This record gives sequence, C-alpha cells and structure tokens, in this order.
Amino acid sequence: MRISQSRLFGSTRVAASLLAALLLLPVEAMAQPAFNLGDDGAGPVGAVVAPAFETRSDGGAAADARSPAFDIHGRMGWSGDAVTTPAKTAPAGAPFTMTAPGPAGASDPKPQPGPAAPGYAAPFQMLPGQPIAAAAAKPDAAGPMVPDRFIIPVPRLRLEGESVSRGWVTYFTQQEAERPVTLLIGYLNAIYVMPELSRLRVTINGQFVAEVPIASAQGPTQVKAAIPTGVLRAGGNLIRLEMRAVHRTDCSIESTYDLWMEFDNALTGMVFEGGPVPHPTMVDDLPAIGVDAQGTTNIRFIHPGPIESHHSDQILLAAQALALRGRFSHPVVSIVGTDPGPAPPGTLNVVVGLPQDLRNAMAFPPPIATNQPLVRFVNDSRAGGTVLVLGGETAGIIEAAIDRLATGSAHSDDNKVAISSRFAPDAPFFTGAGSVRFSEMGVTTQEFSGRRLRLRFPIGLPADFYGAANGQARILLDAAYAPSVRPGSQLSVYVNGSLASAYMLTERHGGLMERKVIKVPLTHFRAGINRVWIEVTLDVDSDEVCGPGATLVRQQRFVVFDSSEFVMDNFARIGRSPGLAAFIGRGFPYFQSTQPVAVVMRQDIPTVAAAATVMARLALSYEGTTLVETAPSPASLASRPVLFIGDINHIPPDVLRQVGVVDASKIRWLAAPPPRDGASQGAAPTWDSPLSTPSDASLEANVRVRSASGNNDILDRWRDEVTGESGLSAAILRFERWFKSTYGISLGGSGDEGDSEPFNPPPNSSVLVAQGFAPSSNAVWTLIAGHTADSLDAAIGDFTLPEYWLKIYGQAAVFDAATGQVDIRMARDRRFIVTEPLGPSNLRLIAANWLSLNIVTYALVLVLCCIVFAVVTSLLLRRRPKGGG
Repeated sequence: MRISQSRLFGSTRVAASLLAALLLLPVEAMAQPAFNLGDDGAGPVGAVVAPAFETRSDGGAAADARSPAFDIHGRMGWSGDAVTTPAKTAPAGAPFTMTAPGPAGASDPKPQPGPAAPGYAAPFQMLPGQPIAAAAAKPDAAGPMVPDRFIIPVPRLRLEGESVSRGWVTYFTQQEAERPVTLLIGYLNAIYVMPELSRLRVTINGQFVAEVPIASAQGPTQVKAAIPTGVLRAGGNLIRLEMRAVHRTDCSIESTYDLWMEFDNALTGMVFEGGPVPHPTMVDDLPAIGVDAQGTTNIRFIHPGPIESHHSDQILLAAQALALRGRFSHPVVSIVGTDPGPAPPGTLNVVVGLPQDLRNAMAFPPPIATNQPLVRFVNDSRAGGTVLVLGGETAGIIEAAIDRLATGSAHSDDNKVAISSRFAPDAPFFTGAGSVRFSEMGVTTQEFSGRRLRLRFPIGLPADFYGAANGQARILLDAAYAPSVRPGSQLSVYVNGSLASAYMLTERHGGLMERKVIKVPLTHFRAGINRVWIEVTLDVDSDEVCGPGATLVRQQRFVVFDSSEFVMDNFARIGRSPGLAAFIGRGFPYFQSTQPVAVVMRQDIPTVAAAATVMARLALSYEGTTLVETAPSPASLASRPVLFIGDINHIPPDVLRQVGVVDASKIRWLAAPPPRDGASQGAAPTWDSPLSTPSDASLEANVRVRSASGNNDILDRWRDEVTGESGLSAAILRFERWFKSTYGISLGGSGDEGDSEPFNPPPNSSVLVAQGFAPSSNAVWTLIAGHTADSLDAAIGDFTLPEYWLKIYGQAAVFDAATGQVDIRMARDRRFIVTEPLGPSNLRLIAANWLSLNIVTYALVLVLCCIVFAVVTSLLLRRRPKGGG
C-alpha cells in the first residue's frame, strides 16, 4: 500500500505539535506549586496544593495555619493521608507547623519553597511540578549547635520501617522548664526515603512540637524548633518520635526494610536560652542529671587513696540507690581521685564516706551532725563543682543515709516494671494470670496504608517464672483489613526476636477481626523484660504492578484498635538455678535473700567500679536495693549466694570448676590480646531494629547458642562421615535431629540442652558470666570476669546496656564488646528453688512443665501407668465370680 507524500507530511506536523506540547508542559509547571501526591479526596492526583510546611519571614506562625488534632485514639493526621486540613501559604521563616496541603484551585498566594537540607538533591519527579521543600527550618549557617542537654537514652536510635514510633521519659528541673528552650534534631536517613511525603513528628507530653521532612540522605543534618512555652514541665516529660516513611520507587514488602532514619545523639537535644542550666542541687532532681551523648548516665565517685572493703560496701550500695532514685536507664560507675573537673552532661559527682573521707576528697566538707545521716548537694571546687555528699559518723549511719536516698525511689505500682526512662510506657508485670489492653502499653489505634506495620510492647515476668514448655499467652486482636489485601498476607508475633506465632489473613474481600484469638506459646519468654513485636505484612495487587506514583497512594489497608488485649494464662512459679535469665532479669537469687550479698573481688579501682556498675544494673532489674558485703568470711561462702567479680587471672580454680568453666581458659585468655573496648567499634545495638533483613527473622542474630567446647559443628560432620548415609544408626541419628529441629524436643531424656563438659569461652571475649553451685550446698555462685581488671571495667558499660543485658540466659555466656556477639551455653543440671507455696495448682503446673521438657520420661511414665492399669484391671477381672452377673 502506498502513502501519499502530503499525507505523510501532515502526520509529521501533527506529531511535531504533540511533541512540542509535551515538552512545554514541564516548563509551564515550573511556575506552579507542587502537585498533590496523595489520594486524599481534596482533589485529583496532580492538583495544585500548598506545601505541607509553611514559613514566613517574620518568624511567627502562619495566621491561618492549623495543626491536625489527635482523634480519640491518639492517631495523628499526616500530610498526604486520606484526610487533610486546608491551609494558607505563609512567607518563609516560620517555625514548624502541621499544616496539611490545601485543595486544588485555592486562591491563596503561591508558596515559596523552603531551603533544602545540606547535600540534599531533589529526587526525580514522577509527576510534573517542582519538588516540595525538603526542610521547614533552615540549618544554622554557622554550623551545627551542641545541645545543652542530650536527650536520647540509647547509644544508637534508629527508626526502621514505614510507620514507627518511639517514646521515653526525660526529666527536667524547674529552672530548665521555665527557660525558653529550642529542640535540636540531628539525623541521617536512607536514600530510598522519599522526602516529599516522609515525615518525622515530635511531641512532648502529647503536645505537638515539630514536624521534620526526612530529607538528609547525603549526610547528617541538624534542624531546630522552638518548644512552645508551657510544654516542658518540672519532672518527667514524655518525648515521642513518630516516623512516617515512603519509598521512592519500590512497592514490595522487602523494600520497607530499606527505610530507616538514624539520629545523631551528639546533635540531638535541648538548648536553653542563656546557656546550660547548672546541675541539679536537690535530691528530688536526680533524674534530671540526664544522659551523655552515648545515652549513659555516669556516676562518678570521688575517692582519693586506696580502697578498703568498707569503702567498697558503701560504693556498691550507693550505686544501687542512685540508679533507682535517679531512674537512670543505663548507669555506669567510675571512681576518680580529687580535682576531677566540672561534671560534663550526664555525669553525677558523688562523695561517700566517713568525715575523714569527706575531708580527703573535698576542700570544704559540710559539717556532719551527731548521729545524723548527711544527704546533700554542695558546691566544692576540689570535688569538681556540684557534688552529692552521702556521709555519717559511722558505717551504720552512712547506710542510713544511702537508705534515705533509696527510700524516695520506691516503685508505686507493683504491676509495672519501671523502664520508661528508656522505653515508654512502663512494662506490665505478670505474676500469674492477667490481661492488659494495648492502650495501657502505649499501642494506640492506628490506621495503616503501607506494606509492613510493626507494633511493639514489653512484658515483665518474675524471677521464678517456669512456664516456657507448656504455658500460653493470647492476643485478643481487634483489627480489620481492606478488600484490596490479598489472601496470604500474614500477622506474625515475635518474642525476644524469635517467631512465636503466625496468623494468615485468608478472606478475599477484607475482614473484620473482633477479639480474634492469636495463641502465643511461652517458649521464648524469660524472667525479666521480654520484647514483643506484632508485625503485619500486607500483600496487594497494585504493589505487584507498582506503576508510576504507586508508592504515593495512601489508601488505608489495615487498622488495629487499642481495645486489643494481651492475656497471660497462669504459669508455674518456682525458681531454677543455674539460670542467668533470672539473675539478669530480676537479680535472682541475690536480691531475694535475707542476708547481704557476698561480693568477692580485689579491692582495686577498676574492679570495684565494674562491680558497682553491675550492682546498679541489678538494682534496676529488681527495682530495689540489697546490702553488700565485700569481705565475707571464707567459711560462710559455702552456704550463701556469692558473686565473684574480677579478672580471670585472680579467680580461684575451684570457683571456675563450680561454675562450669574450663580452668585452662585462664591461660587462653591471658595469651590472647585484650579485646577492643566499646561496642561502638562493632554494630551498636538498637531497640528499634529487630529485623535487619527480610530473611533474618530474629533479633538474636548476634546471639549464638554453643556447646561447652564450641565443637558441635565439627562433631556433627565427623559423626555423619563415620555413620555414613545408610544403616540403622544413621537413620536413628537423622530422625533424632529432625524431631529436635521440628518440635524442639530432645530424645536424650532431658529437656535441658546443655552438656556436662566445662565451658570453654572464646579467647576474644570481653566479659564472661557463668553460674553454678557451692561445693556442698545449693547456694548459687555467679562469676563475672574479664581479661584484666581494666578491660573488664571498660567493657562492663557496654555489657550492661539493656540491649545486650537482656539477651543473656542459660548457664554461661560470653560477650564480645567489639562486635556485640553473645555466646550462650545452656544449662544441663538444674535444681529447683522453692519461692512460692507449693499448692495443688502450682504443683500441677510445675509437673506439666517438667514433663513437657522431659518427653522421654513422660512417655515412660505414661507406658508404666498403662501397664499398671492393665495389671490392676486383670486382677479385678480374675477375682470376679465365674457365675456372677
């Protein structure tokens, strides 16, 4: 077929005209405000809207700017969500607002984009229009500011996912609360985060403070926001960070693991008008000591000269009381000489002792009244400025002074575990059957439009918790999911990083779950604080296609209501040792004893400081203090709980044998180079990053359960080669491995997975913890050791971080401060310690749990009962008269 030349030229002219129109379209759009990128009902996608953050040059708030109110469930209205609040444009320079985009066609003046974060490059726009401003507050041209008060209570705070929040309580003095204050936020985010729709929202005591666009992928950025007058108050203040992140291009569930925002502790905090506020001068203001840039509260004891045993007793007891009274989330103790210099942020100077000790440490010690304990803040140049003095004429009066300090720290609610200084709210504490609503655990009603939602809350259990084998908890879930969610989407429950339960969403046209029962076995629960995550992954047809702009759609897919409940069934109550989980989680059995804790150690500064740090952490776990005796009678050690602390070279061989550690490990440790100090050289721990990759379904990725010798893998390989692929022994071995991996039950006859060989810790370990029994009694002995006293003191601060501390369980564990690696050795020979009355109900639960752990014994008992029943039945039938009816 032939085509005429004129028709061909005509078609060419039409095509050229269309191409020119398409090329001019972006040019015309450059003069327009940004397009509406959300499906919010205020106009079609692409309609002209005002930017979400408005500023004006006079520094005041926009006249008509409105912040989205919280609904009755505490859900916040985000920019780009299904419901937005119209707003007018204001000139640049105003503080942060929560003003949402307005509708298309509004008569407001055209907005001016705000300044971008340093190093930020505007992303490629899938829809026409200029990028929305990346930051509402211009970074200081003179460079980042240094906070007067650091506020992040962890060494590394990283929010991951599409929708996540984190809250904690920070304390301020009356003087700090009355001053004008500016909030500083330093952060870095993943390059995959779309800054146009991704936001960080900050509230203090439930009141909006700032909203920050997440737009700092090229390097750390610091933004500022003035805190409104009256928001801060003297005492505890709840600070909450709520992140909403949107991926630039990818719609898959796996892509949500690429979304993260990490805070720079050194650039995040409070700046007070007029400079830093002086250190607290009242005992009630101890919690306002705060933290340093690593999230640590440093308790610095000033003690010149050698340390004697009565000094150690006082320091270890005072460290417990200070940690409790100050509600310090991570206290680390150090001992220094005179003239330590002014206390930096997050540091408390303390002097404790007799009048002579005070005179040695201070230039002008306060007078001590006769028979009266002294608890007072004073200002002393030789003691580094403001210093807390705990003194008395005798050792008994000093104990009374420390007891007075600890008295004000009594926890008022026995049903809660105080952890809000690190993770708010406090954890519910179960001593048996009970329930708690999600709203009481800080989980609010939340509508979700993304692909992966994670909800988290802590659960506290007593030291004598014994229900891991047959106990059960339930989640009564009130939730719903949209018709667009495909069958195969999943709701998973993780406990301490391990998958505990899973529920598939099977309805094809959406579903409403009212009091839906999700059973959670207590297999992964331990004494102390347990971390529980509920993760919902939503599979939608549109995500599989992932067309242009698909990540911008904000249609709600899932909702969870705060009326949901966590229900704990009754469980057995009896203590077991050795068991480091109970020791770490609740100080068992030392803090439950009626006599002082015997602490055997060398009286040198690094060892005493390390022991004081451990005792402070144990006091926080137990929520109480206990007396300490650092010079116990050797004859009494065989009949009482003892805590051995020090370098491995000074631990007696008999103690190593009793706690199940190879004596030769002392030689290996001394021959190996000391480990690097500080977990900062490795991967810093985070509470908010339990899943590093989609395939890594465990927070315990750096926790490894190993045999005593660590040769399990080599032994299994040689056993396979020797037994071969065929034969009866090979078949039995394969069946035993399959049965254990599938059901978690060992056919060896015992539910304990440990072995009888002594534990041989790796030479690169920084801290060794092991537990056993005294030679001639059931008294528990616990060892905490390091390469040297100095290396132990350097590593103990990282070891007592809750992110590492709560991972310790079993009979022995070693911690590598350089990598954060924890190696666990399971207990083999456990003994029961009666802590509760052995009533019928408790005995039944104890027996059920023990038989579940010892399945072979249970089977033999069952067979024996059947045989006895058969014999008895046979005898009864024989005695029956032959002609009887």
